[in-house]
Amino acid sequence: MPNGTVLSIFTRSRRGLLTTICASVTLLYLALVIALACAWPPSAPVPSSDNASAFSFIDRTALNCIFGIVFSFWGVMAYLRCLDPRISRRLAAIAVILTLWLTAVTIKWNTTDLKLARYLWYGYYIPMACLPPLCLSCALKSAGIELGKTAVRLKTACIALGIVLAVLALTNDVHRLFFTFDVPNPGLVGMYSYGPAYWAFFAYNTLYYLAFFCVLWRSSRSAMRGLVVPAATVATAGLLFCAAYALRAKWAVSFNFSLVYGIIVMVTLELCLDVGLIPSTRSFKKVFDDLPFDLKILSRNGSLYHQTKVAGPLNANAVNRANHGAPGSFRLPGLPDSLFIVWPLSGGTALLTQDMSGLNELNRTLGKQGTELKRDLEALEHDRELVELLTELEVKSRLVDDVDAALSASMAEVTALLNNLPTEPHARQRQLERARMLVAYCKRKGSLVLAEAADPELDRDRIRLIANELACDLRAVGIDCAALVNLDHPVAAQQASTLYDCIYDMAFMAFECSSPALIYHLGERDDGLIELRAHLQSDDEEDLSSLPRTQALRERLDKCDVIYALTGNTGQLVLLARVKGGECV
Repeated sequence: MPNGTVLSIFTRSRRGLLTTICASVTLLYLALVIALACAWPPSAPVPSSDNASAFSFIDRTALNCIFGIVFSFWGVMAYLRCLDPRISRRLAAIAVILTLWLTAVTIKWNTTDLKLARYLWYGYYIPMACLPPLCLSCALKSAGIELGKTAVRLKTACIALGIVLAVLALTNDVHRLFFTFDVPNPGLVGMYSYGPAYWAFFAYNTLYYLAFFCVLWRSSRSAMRGLVVPAATVATAGLLFCAAYALRAKWAVSFNFSLVYGIIVMVTLELCLDVGLIPSTRSFKKVFDDLPFDLKILSRNGSLYHQTKVAGPLNANAVNRANHGAPGSFRLPGLPDSLFIVWPLSGGTALLTQDMSGLNELNRTLGKQGTELKRDLEALEHDRELVELLTELEVKSRLVDDVDAALSASMAEVTALLNNLPTEPHARQRQLERARMLVAYCKRKGSLVLAEAADPELDRDRIRLIANELACDLRAVGIDCAALVNLDHPVAAQQASTLYDCIYDMAFMAFECSSPALIYHLGERDDGLIELRAHLQSDDEEDLSSLPRTQALRERLDKCDVIYALTGNTGQLVLLARVKGGECV
């Protein structure tokens, strides 16, 4: 199984492209060495200061060509390793700039045209103006920082500043703001001094690289911030070298500045790639290996390319199904506890094996529990139906008992009234009217049993009809009565029986009053309670709520088990009673 620096799943064509690019760069640099050796043989050395370069012609040229090839190889590898396409393009651009820079240095060292050599020297500051912004953009993209409007304007201003400084370097012969020297000596280090533009350029580079590390430090988790230190150490050493070179330290000017600068940039970025500060396949490899899944990467011919640490042995049937079947999930007959999931990749497939034994066992357990719950539900449903039947029978029995008791008491009272009729006509008439009211009450109560047998609930129209008949019965015995019904839902027979008792209790109270008028209203509350409001008005001169017959009415209402309020005044009595739909409260 491969275990190289790059874990990304490259196809053979991409790896072939990498080989072609690297071989081409190598051949080009070899051709450059041969061309320089043939076209520009080394000339007599020009006298210079003691700070002359320590490298001879062939040594410097060969070293530049070797590192040009190294930069090219590194650029291709960094491009392929980086997981972010934008960052990978910027890393490739950095490698191209470093390679071209060394090419320009090599030509500058070997040309006999002093003017060309001078402008190639000025051209060093073009890559030095481009490299810091590219590095900072890599850090910003790695950190996932989105630039706002102010930051975009600042970025534009910094790019413009870099362009201005590069132009000032190229046009130094006009203004001498970068370098002031006696006679340009492109072959060796001449006697010159730095102008204000040079120090501005030095600060420009320093601030960019400082921002590069600040962004990486700020965006990294606390556990990864220690990984910034190696790259920052290399960059700090490079900064000290640049400062020593600018101050003309003897040991610093003996080195190839362009080569050292490029090596420092390459090593710094490589360290960032290696530790994962910039997203790369090396950090991806660590993450991939530690994934808690049985995940395998297969080539097109079915061979194992890579797998996680917890991956199990490769199943030949699963590999054959993954290579010849459509992407998705599948199971094998011999492995009921394994689920295989396939994803297509460039150059192969990814095969994930999920252990479904725990889930299958859970499904079996849940299936058993579901069966038991279904049986329990059926038993509960049977019990509920039985309870409803018993409740219905109990309600019917209670209604029959209630009606039977009411009829017995009423008929006994009617019998007593008829057996003891007075001889005085008016008193006799009043007693017969009371007996008539009792007979009407018995008729209404008895009809509930018949209605309950046909339909256990009375709808609004039937209730309105019964209320109007009841009002007519009361008017027939001299009680001025009016009824109003406002119901949206049916009323149970047991509830209607309770309402009858309340209304007739008020009616019998009215029968004992002088010139009575009775108004009652049946309505439905938002909470489902049926509300009866009955108002009795008479010509009596006493408080109706304090009479003994009113106390007897309260006792009868208590027996009906209703929520009620009975209030009165001189010649007035008001009843507010509430019963729950279907049963008494």
